[in-house]
Amino acid sequence: MKIHSLFAASFCLLSSISANAAIQLTVPDNVELLLVDNQEVELKSSFFSTTSTLELENGEHQIAFRYNPVFKQGKDNIIVSSDIIVSKFSASDKELAFKFPTYNSPEKAEAFNTELNWNLIDQNGEIVPFTQAQLIHHGVQVGRNIQFELAQFNSTDAPAAFKEGMVTVTHKEIKNEQGENTAEQMLHYWYEKADKETKKRFASFVLDAK
Repeated sequence: MKIHSLFAASFCLLSSISANAAIQLTVPDNVELLLVDNQEVELKSSFFSTTSTLELENGEHQIAFRYNPVFKQGKDNIIVSSDIIVSKFSASDKELAFKFPTYNSPEKAEAFNTELNWNLIDQNGEIVPFTQAQLIHHGVQVGRNIQFELAQFNSTDAPAAFKEGMVTVTHKEIKNEQGENTAEQMLHYWYEKADKETKKRFASFVLDAK
């Protein structure tokens, strides 16, 4: 009877550990975490902490973020914001943290956009492999729809692209400024990319489908 109870307790403990197995990502205050798996997330932090944490399921994930180092110059704080970086990685049961180079001036920090010399490290100081790209937006930066831009990026074959079937966070419908949904946006996007013959075939398909 005692053996049976001990076995049951051990099984429950192992099940609990398995269910709670996850990735914990520590985000410093000089990192602006924009999207995870193309979704907005809420970070957990305490009042006195300079970092926040995010818990993710084990497996593959994509993060989109800006690196914003701050430099003190006299009474002013100078912030150097990087381009949006898109990175894809895979991990299980790890505590991950960002590691950035040390810059001693805003001018030197400008080199980050070219070098992209950062890393994800685990609790043992080991580097976690990842792929990355920059989400470049030409023209006016104000009012960017980063979710839509990232959805377009993820429709490519880029190594850092994240396919919809891999998403492990709660989905929300992605809207742009005009209120169009993502599927409609992507149709417009790829239609404009197509050649004349492809556009004709697509038009015929739409007419036949009515």
